[in-house]
Amino acid sequence: MSALDLTAITLTRSPNPSRSNRVCLPEAVAWFADEDHSAQPGCVSTVLLRTGSALCARLPHDKRQGLKRFVPELVDTAGDGCDEDRSRLAMDWLVRVYLPAWLSPVSGLDLAAASLAEHAPVLSVADAAEAMSGPRAAVRRSLHGLYNSEHWRHYRAHRTDLTLELSRRLSANAGDAAVVGTMAIAREFLPECGKLRLTVEQALLLAVCGHPTGDPDVRADGDPVDRVFPGIAAGIEDAVVELFARMIDVRPPGDQGWLATDPAEEARRVREC
Repeated sequence: MSALDLTAITLTRSPNPSRSNRVCLPEAVAWFADEDHSAQPGCVSTVLLRTGSALCARLPHDKRQGLKRFVPELVDTAGDGCDEDRSRLAMDWLVRVYLPAWLSPVSGLDLAAASLAEHAPVLSVADAAEAMSGPRAAVRRSLHGLYNSEHWRHYRAHRTDLTLELSRRLSANAGDAAVVGTMAIAREFLPECGKLRLTVEQALLLAVCGHPTGDPDVRADGDPVDRVFPGIAAGIEDAVVELFARMIDVRPPGDQGWLATDPAEEARRVREC
């Protein structure tokens, strides 16, 4: 087989029937590792393979091409014993980066968002549940206030369409790749992950509908989701690529924020408690 020139290929959203200059991320790794053409190269960690595939499918074209830099690093990650720690990184990111990003635009939820972003590293499912309990309650209170407001009558008839559209867009967003990244701890984390997703959808509904503004012309005409979704979604695209980079070699970020402690050491500590 010919050696892969990363500058000469275009990464596609989905797998391709044969090898050419258009390949998805896993196919590029198989080519780089001198494996047969495949979207499931044997040299890649299962967690990284599924997360990378999800990223490839959900990122816009230009950002997808940026994933080419990870091709050499993905080789020989299979069987390295780090997949559970990678999934814990993804869980922590979902709680302390993804969730507060969607809460921040909602009036009255800034403290709830800050409590998550500034929370200590979340390295167990129990930690995740504890961290999210207060913000989840705050979102429910805000939602109850919206439903009981005069403002809500402008949106009530559109509620089903809005919630379906929010769910569709969230599923298509690159941040959803982090959910895939938790697969090594999915049995324990899945119930909390479902609560996290519901909280995000509720927060987005609040952001789309807003709170009473005194503006009698506010309506749900057009595509109100576009008022809040694109800007947040674009930031999350960049953040989840950063997560993927850290999942590859299981390293914390360099600042004192998200997972500032060593994840492998902390994961062992949590398991021993």
